[in-house]
Amino acid sequence: MSNTRTPTLLGRLGAVHDTITNIGFGAAGLCLATVVCSYCFEVVARYFFAAPTEWASPLVSYALCVMIFLAMPALTRRSAHISINILLDSVSPARASVITWIVRVLAAIACLLAAWFSGNETLAQFNQDIWTSPPFATPKWTVSVFVPYGMLSSGIYFLRQILGEPPVTAAGGLTS
Repeated sequence: MSNTRTPTLLGRLGAVHDTITNIGFGAAGLCLATVVCSYCFEVVARYFFAAPTEWASPLVSYALCVMIFLAMPALTRRSAHISINILLDSVSPARASVITWIVRVLAAIACLLAAWFSGNETLAQFNQDIWTSPPFATPKWTVSVFVPYGMLSSGIYFLRQILGEPPVTAAGGLTS
């Protein structure tokens, strides 16, 4: 008889979720590189060659939106999002644990509601064929779709933490 445990369905789904999050975080890094390269190119083109671009500013705007919502789930997974700990630091560990649980529940609800609302709006943009403004016009849903993804994925991480899964460190290990 083997000593290896068969992963549960939730465990397998969690692993898939983590993999998608890691891929998204890598893509967010590519978006950051795109922002940096676009701005550098724009500065050189504008000030050294007197030939400003039309595409750099819109591309940077789109990449920033995509980057934020692709990176958000990884930060939530690591509990690396902004948190103000003044209350938690002033109460007993038992009370801090209860407060943390309540905050995670509220955060999960907020993220899931935001995913629902932004998902509906993205679907409306798709159905109505709404485009961004020229000169670098693109279907608006292709940028907006990352908002519900980031909110939904972060909401799922809050739910996983509520159910007792500890956040991970930046290297991927569990926090203490």
